[in-house]
Amino acid sequence: MASLQPAPGRLPLSLLRSFVCTGCQRRAQSSLKPTVAGTHAKKPTASPTSANPRATQHFRTEFNYSQKIYWYPQHQARALRQLQNGIHQIDVVVEVRDARIPLTSRNPKFEDLLARRPRLIVYNKADLANPNIKKSLLDAFAAHSRDQVVFTQADRGLHVKKILEWALEKCRESPHRYPFLSMIVVGLPNVGKSSLINALRRLGVNKGKVSAVGPTAGVTQTIQTRVKINDKPPIYLVDTPGIFDPHITGPIEGLKIALTGATKDRLTEEQNVADYLLFRLNTSNPKLRAKYPGVVGLTAPTDDIRAVLTHIARSNGFVLQRQSHRKRVDLKSTGLESSMGHFALAFDEDDGLAARHSGAAQASGVVDEDDPDGLDLQRAAQYFLTLFREGKLGGLTLDDCSPDALRKWFRPQETDTDLQPGMLVPHSKKAGSR
Repeated sequence: MASLQPAPGRLPLSLLRSFVCTGCQRRAQSSLKPTVAGTHAKKPTASPTSANPRATQHFRTEFNYSQKIYWYPQHQARALRQLQNGIHQIDVVVEVRDARIPLTSRNPKFEDLLARRPRLIVYNKADLANPNIKKSLLDAFAAHSRDQVVFTQADRGLHVKKILEWALEKCRESPHRYPFLSMIVVGLPNVGKSSLINALRRLGVNKGKVSAVGPTAGVTQTIQTRVKINDKPPIYLVDTPGIFDPHITGPIEGLKIALTGATKDRLTEEQNVADYLLFRLNTSNPKLRAKYPGVVGLTAPTDDIRAVLTHIARSNGFVLQRQSHRKRVDLKSTGLESSMGHFALAFDEDDGLAARHSGAAQASGVVDEDDPDGLDLQRAAQYFLTLFREGKLGGLTLDDCSPDALRKWFRPQETDTDLQPGMLVPHSKKAGSR
């Protein structure tokens, strides 16, 4: 039999089959390879409402926010006037600040009103703050201030004895000047002043609480009558409502104050505050970034606050009733559009405007649109904030307490002659970021 020979110019049939099979294999393999960076292939993205979003590789490095929180109810203004009228009866001052915002929780009004009296700075809620900032603050006060500093956890009575010892030392140093001692406790709302007074009373005279306490701002609304916290020598202490100066509070400082609970939650845009919390957890400390997903039930950190709140709402059954779905507020119809500007207004119960425009204060944030699934994201934001305030997300200090930042805070005249001592230089100059 004659052998089959390929025609001139043609490949043998066996070789042609080999080429065809090889090409098929290469095309099949190439379809399994990942897309090369730089091509136009669409990248998979996590759904914004996914219960377990993908891990975010890049987190925000700045938090851009321009709205100020204004909350100055009538009882604060009234208390400040009473304090000015009765300051001649006060011997020494105990100023309570929040250890989570050791710089932001300072009130410049107290500097002008009480500066000539001996003062003790108490950083309360120290257990909720980053423990590493304690040494930096103590060193900075030793270098730049005559005020003594104490770190306390008043709700458990930790280190409260140091406050009583400081007062007793004043009596021993000047017994003729202080036959009895009158101390006043001042500070921002919800920094733990009433808890501190109750702890001092239990310590000094072994009696129960005299000041009401609560987890929200505004529990104490009048200057209390003086309470004895020690018998020999007699030491009396006066509680005051929390007071802060809204006129010097920048947008980021306002978020910090709201995050720590120094304003009433229902008067602020809670989802914006929750978003700022998420930003700080992701950028402040790798340990905090790794901790919060496990607490709220996520598989990985994320930079998407809506994904976090959606998961919290679904996991805890936070669902809006049909008649309770929030509706958007038209600022033009309320007449507040021109007056609000860049401010997120917040009114207290004693302000009549609150009753007429109860929803207007929240109209400018991301909290107003109804969730298509009927989830209560507002309640989820409150839940997320409560986890932070109870310390379940880890200790976090929101102010920059590096030695250089503290030096600028104590000595702003070295960098800017227009600033007053103690003002927050970094945030005053860049109020819309971080």
